[in-house]
Amino acid sequence: MERIWTDHLTVRHHECGPDAKLKLNSLFDYLQDAAAGHADHLGVGIQFLAEHRMLWVLSRVKLRIARMPAIGERICVTTYPSGPEEIFATRQYAVCDEKGELIIYGTSFWLLLDGAKFRPLKPLQHLGNALPANGDQIRYFSGLDKLEGNPAVSELREYTVSHSMIDVNRHLNNAYYAFFTNDALGMMSGAFRSVSEIQVNFNHSGALGDRIVCRGSLSSGCFYVDGRSPDGSVTFFQASGAVNDL
Repeated sequence: MERIWTDHLTVRHHECGPDAKLKLNSLFDYLQDAAAGHADHLGVGIQFLAEHRMLWVLSRVKLRIARMPAIGERICVTTYPSGPEEIFATRQYAVCDEKGELIIYGTSFWLLLDGAKFRPLKPLQHLGNALPANGDQIRYFSGLDKLEGNPAVSELREYTVSHSMIDVNRHLNNAYYAFFTNDALGMMSGAFRSVSEIQVNFNHSGALGDRIVCRGSLSSGCFYVDGRSPDGSVTFFQASGAVNDL
């Protein structure tokens, strides 16, 4: 079994924005696919989980982006588990260009859930040693805190979760939260904005038909975006970070 997983990719046209570079939601797709491929390889992928009535849910992710790769650029997306904690399983990511230069890195925190009750399960108890600890590898971010709301947010746009947004776990795919964040940054600044750092906390799974009202603030290169139910009783996600200068 490979304890470190690498996907070799070429950035395609439809994955890029008006700056001819990889969009944020496309990056999330890359990372998600790499993690899923590695989980399958380790024997704890979607088929195993379905048989045992469990599922992986992404809880938090933080990325630092030196630059986004451009159309046609060849890159390597590397990922590896970095040891289960009490209820979280952590995973690291590194994206390198053809020269081997590290251009993106980050850490994600995953929850293993009971597929019937949707309660967190302890990874060590239910998966044993299937996830290598990789203690000799870099751990980019050791802990991701809760994100505080910003009282200066403005309401930007409402989305309704449609069939095309639903993934194999029957909820809104996590890459759409990056899509919503990208939209919010464009609406707040009036232009396409590239991100240099982002943390996303996935607080509540979006289901088919859910209405998600996105709000945000952007000041001095720092942003905050969240998505809530119309009555404000449910917060689906929160995102914060920094953007590059126009």
